[in-house]
Amino acid sequence: MERINVKVRALELLARSGRLTSGELARAAGVSRQTAHATLTGLVAEGAAEAVGAGRGAHYVATGLRSLVWDVSGLEEHRVWGELVRDTALGTVKDPALSVLEYAVSEMVNNVIDHSGSPTLTVRVGEREGDVAISIEDAGIGVFERIRAVEGLESHFDALGQLSKGKLTTDPEHHSGEGIFFTSKVVDRFVLTANGIEWMVDNVRDDVAVGVSATRRGTIIGIKHAISSERTLEEVFQAYTTGFAFDTSRIVVKLFEHGDSFVSRSEARRVASGLERFRTVIIDFGGVERVGQGFVDELFRVWASSHEGVSLEPMNMNDAVEFMV
Repeated sequence: MERINVKVRALELLARSGRLTSGELARAAGVSRQTAHATLTGLVAEGAAEAVGAGRGAHYVATGLRSLVWDVSGLEEHRVWGELVRDTALGTVKDPALSVLEYAVSEMVNNVIDHSGSPTLTVRVGEREGDVAISIEDAGIGVFERIRAVEGLESHFDALGQLSKGKLTTDPEHHSGEGIFFTSKVVDRFVLTANGIEWMVDNVRDDVAVGVSATRRGTIIGIKHAISSERTLEEVFQAYTTGFAFDTSRIVVKLFEHGDSFVSRSEARRVASGLERFRTVIIDFGGVERVGQGFVDELFRVWASSHEGVSLEPMNMNDAVEFMV
């Protein structure tokens, strides 16, 4: 059974009783406790549930998300946003948080309409303790699989690495490729789950994480944002643009490989792929323990010398990495 079905079952049980344990979900959905626990943990990350207690008394409670479903055929994102504001907790949110959420939701819904191949779109919205939680779900092939197939990449992790840079689109005639990049920067917490991978960007803690997920089909976007947030779209855009051009990207190196060491020239070439589209690239080495001479030489000398119009700016280096760079 695919996790998206287990997730739907979990949401149904939470809506019915208000609380749920991993054991109860495992029995109701016919899956292992490990799968049930992973599903409930995912709902917590998306803001759809809250973990209560520990040990034998541990359980999960619903956070009061309202669910709306649309047929994708003929759907337009402004209609989705209008109905969400009318029928969910978004109707009580004020600017600047409302403008940030409108941008994020509209961009992600547009991706579902234009790229996912899904027949339906589901959006869940709730508010708890001053935060708005939004889940945007489709039943398509998954964003990482689509990128992998169109770009001819080896793996879904390669697709994540390219997606995280910005300006990557599988439909360049109609899209700039900036939607997911900027959405991941403007909200407090952004979680993208697809094709067995979970990518989390926490802009409050300034942290990025990648994990393995049981979700194999479809894409789930989780957004969490404080109603009181003073972050504006303009300040986020200004950090990555010059004038009206999106010309700055921040690359988190640890997204490109399992582990914490980057040694080979081929790893450097994967990191550098597509960076010629920017003027300034911030290379974030947070979480990287070691780099090899070949990796550094390929990225900072070979690639840089052939792309003199691009400035590479390393950051978050430990002593060993800084010595090599």
